[in-house]
Amino acid sequence: MKKRTDKERMDWLHKHSRSGIALINDDNGHWVVVADGAQNLPRGKAPCDINTTHFIEKRQWRKTVRGAIDLAMKEL
Repeated sequence: MKKRTDKERMDWLHKHSRSGIALINDDNGHWVVVADGAQNLPRGKAPCDINTTHFIEKRQWRKTVRGAIDLAMKEL
């Protein structure tokens, strides 16, 4: 796998931020970037409360944020 820089990772996250991706931590040190899920539609442009549900496969969890972003860059 090509070694990526943190700037490349951040640029990718920013580029895809409007497609509903989420960076999630499971509170046990595991990370995942997901695009599959459901949420209620926010109203207006200002931040507001929303509920989200994501569908995460066991194989997607990574021990680092970098690993989670790298997998997402490869698969999404």
